[in-house]
Amino acid sequence: MSDLVLIPFPGLGTLALSKDQFDSALAAGRGLAPPSRKPGEPLALPPDELVDADCLAQRTGVPKSWWMAQARNRSIPFRKIGRRVRFDPREVLNSGVFQRRTQSVGSLD
Repeated sequence: MSDLVLIPFPGLGTLALSKDQFDSALAAGRGLAPPSRKPGEPLALPPDELVDADCLAQRTGVPKSWWMAQARNRSIPFRKIGRRVRFDPREVLNSGVFQRRTQSVGSLD
């Protein structure tokens, strides 16, 4: 019996690869991944990127409702594009309101 690497995909089935196929797929995948960043190094963002509150919630762990409430109160910078609210991640992550929130949450630990 040959050595196989089994990779389960819930709802789809299982992928079976030989050790050589698996190793070459890992090497190819490493070439696709962005270079890892050091802890504390700022997150590299594309210039002029505007995102919604869902995206900010995923990136920061801060609920979407908090981002939207801060925009309604005009406490953080945002842009209205039609009916949509968009944020520049650089601006909001550097805003005083967000910095105070992260400091107060961090001090509860």
